[in-house]
Amino acid sequence: MAKRIKYPVGIQTFSKIISEGYLYVDKTELIYDLVDSSKYVFLSRPRRFGKSLLMSTLEAYFKGKKELFQGLKIAELESEWKSYPVFRFDMSGGHLETPEDLKLHVESYLKFIEKENGLHSDSSFGNKFRELIIEAYQKTGNQVVILIDEYDKPILDILHDPKKQETMRDALRGFYSVIKSCDEYIKFAMLTGITKFGKVSVFSGINNLRDISMLPKYNGICGITDKEFHGYFSDSVAHFAEENSISSEETWKIFKTMYDGYHFADAKEFVYNPFSVLNAFNDSRIGSYWYMSGSPTYLIKLIEKNPYRLNDLEGAVRSEIELSDIANFDDDIVPLLYQSGYLTIKDTIQSMDFDDSSKEYILGFPNREVNKAFWESLSKRFFRGINGGSAFNIRKCVKDINDGHIEDFMLSMKSLFADTNSEPEKDKEIHFQNMMAIACKMLGLAVRTEVHSSSGRCDFQILTNDFVYIFEFKINSTPEEALQQIYEKGYAIPFEADSRTVFLIGANFLTKTRTLDSWIIRKFK
Repeated sequence: MAKRIKYPVGIQTFSKIISEGYLYVDKTELIYDLVDSSKYVFLSRPRRFGKSLLMSTLEAYFKGKKELFQGLKIAELESEWKSYPVFRFDMSGGHLETPEDLKLHVESYLKFIEKENGLHSDSSFGNKFRELIIEAYQKTGNQVVILIDEYDKPILDILHDPKKQETMRDALRGFYSVIKSCDEYIKFAMLTGITKFGKVSVFSGINNLRDISMLPKYNGICGITDKEFHGYFSDSVAHFAEENSISSEETWKIFKTMYDGYHFADAKEFVYNPFSVLNAFNDSRIGSYWYMSGSPTYLIKLIEKNPYRLNDLEGAVRSEIELSDIANFDDDIVPLLYQSGYLTIKDTIQSMDFDDSSKEYILGFPNREVNKAFWESLSKRFFRGINGGSAFNIRKCVKDINDGHIEDFMLSMKSLFADTNSEPEKDKEIHFQNMMAIACKMLGLAVRTEVHSSSGRCDFQILTNDFVYIFEFKINSTPEEALQQIYEKGYAIPFEADSRTVFLIGANFLTKTRTLDSWIIRKFK
């Protein structure tokens, strides 16, 4: 009987994974290279992507726990195995809304650090961190290692509240500035998080960080690369295939479609979502594990608050500088979605001057898990009917659009919009387009918005195997006016040679009722 594979689901402690025989994907060669080449490091990766395990591995390495690394790459590279005082903080615990909450949270870590290292400081919060660093150095004769996990969690919790954001940034800036002022006593410092704030940054207190988030060399420092997946999980794939009565070849394809597809740099290698992969193998079933482990409320609140055109997310183009800074999320949510893991790099547009910082990246959803779960989550937030509270029938709606029953589809949309949870955005046209996009994406339909032509921009299109649906929406007007615009602008002309049946739909929204008021349907050909 084959030995059962132990998957470290929810386990982020390196020593526990190694000592208790859990599967470990060896990242220690990259870790050695990172420590050898850097002193102050920042890494941005999505939640549940292995950042905490990386920090735990670094902690064990810097504490000189050589026995834990036997058989791993770093055992061949390291010869000293020196022990350093390690100060580790995790900012993800609890809900920190005020500087006072942050102070209490950090003080609890400082008390633990005092006890663990045999240190003592009677100073107030502002000076205690600095004094403990200096005392640890003086006591051991070795410089201090500082590891701060999920540094941005206190800001993300209040991302929708600009006033609270600024006070929290000030508090964090003061805390992190200690690292810069204690340079001579520090061996290595690393901060991880989901996002990076630039212009109004907490990093002004520590402006010498090396950001490795988009460096090709460290593309796979968290997560599971394609090479690692095939190297470490062949037995897992065979077991999964047997449990689900499918072939191993089909299993490889399913996992790639569902959980692969991440790029964090201009690198050829793909990265799998580790949380979903480990859960799927552990349960012998496919599920939306990463997304269901905690939908970030800050994203939903920002989408509700700001007039982003959601259907433009797929195929969005941004530079490396734009993707590395989410300071302007009120105007552009794309960098935040990229850093949070909902969008990833799909392709690169090389600049003519070969300056890597001026490259542009084409973005998209990384895989089926994220794409499906993102739109379903939005639909459940914005439409009460999706949660089973109305007569809206998802299967019937999909069947109607695929069978050409556009009148029935529009009636379903009217019913769905009548159950909306949200107030209209300031830009009402974008609001209603977003609602249609969310509903149709949730249904799994191929949707295009703001489709450019020689004479204008078509509001909305739905494409199926047999039908093309061309929509024009008006606000507090008439469906006749909307339909007339389709004819006048020639929105259907690109489909004259298309073998599919083309329907033209002029529709009118009423802001007072927040729903579809009326529509006219005509067959183009």
